[in-house]
Amino acid sequence: MMRLKIIVCVLMYFSSSCFELNATEGVDSILISDIHSSFDDLEYIGDEILHASSASLMKASIVVGTSILAMQLDEDMRTISQKNAPFIDRNLISLANGYGELMYPAIGTITMYGLGLAFSDEEVRLFSRKTCTSLLVAGAMTTIIKSMIGRSRPYLNQGNHVFTPFNINDGTLSYPSGHTTVAFVMSTSLSRYIDRWWADILLYGLATGTAYARMHHDKHWLSDTVLGGAIGYFVTQWVYDSDKNPSHLSSKATIVPQIAPNSLGILVQF
Repeated sequence: MMRLKIIVCVLMYFSSSCFELNATEGVDSILISDIHSSFDDLEYIGDEILHASSASLMKASIVVGTSILAMQLDEDMRTISQKNAPFIDRNLISLANGYGELMYPAIGTITMYGLGLAFSDEEVRLFSRKTCTSLLVAGAMTTIIKSMIGRSRPYLNQGNHVFTPFNINDGTLSYPSGHTTVAFVMSTSLSRYIDRWWADILLYGLATGTAYARMHHDKHWLSDTVLGGAIGYFVTQWVYDSDKNPSHLSSKATIVPQIAPNSLGILVQF
C-alpha cells in the first residue's frame, strides 16, 4: 500500500507541475493526446488477443511449451541456485532483484514522462508512455495467470507440481514470475529506445539476472521465470508495434482533463 501511495504521489506531482506551465505550451493537449494514444495501444493489444493470428498463436504455443519443458529442470535449478547462494555477491543479487521491483521502474518511468512533458521531448514521452502501458498490460496478464494457476512457491517445499487454482495466497502465486515480467518489460522498452547492440546485451543480461535472483531467493522456479520473461518481452513488443497498424491510430474514448483548485483528474467517456 505504501508503494502504491508513493507512485500515485509522484504521478500527481508531475502532472500538477506540468499543468502549471504556461498554457501556450499546450501541455494539456499533449497530455490528452498521449492518453488517447495509450488507449489506442490497449485497444490494439485487446484486438490482438481476441483475434489472434496464426503467427501469434504459434508464438504463444512455443512460449507455453518452452515453459512446460522447463518444468523438468525446476528441481535441478533450485538445487543449483541454493547450493551456489553463499558464493553469489549480495549486492549483485540485490541489484538484479530490485530491477524487477515494480515500484522503481514505475517511479522512474513516470518521472521521465514528467520531464519529457515539461521539456517538450517527444521521444522521452513516447518511451515513458509505451513503458507504462507495457507494465500495465504485462502486469495484469501475469497477475491473472498467477491467481488462475495457483502454483506453490519453492520455499514451501511442496514440489513444483502442486497447484491450487484460483487462489490469492502469496505462497501459491509462483507461476509466472512477476519480477521477471517487470524486468523484461523494462529491458525490452529500453532496448527499443536506446537501439544499440551493446545495450541489448547489458539490458537482457540484467533481466536474466532478475530471473536468477528470484530463484536465488527461492521464490520462483525456473519455468516461472521463463513464462514471466516471455510475457514481459512480447507484450512490450506488441505495445511498440501498435503504431504500425493504421486501424488503431484513433481511440474511441473521449478524455477530458478535470482541473479544480484542489484537485486534478480526468473524465473518460466511451
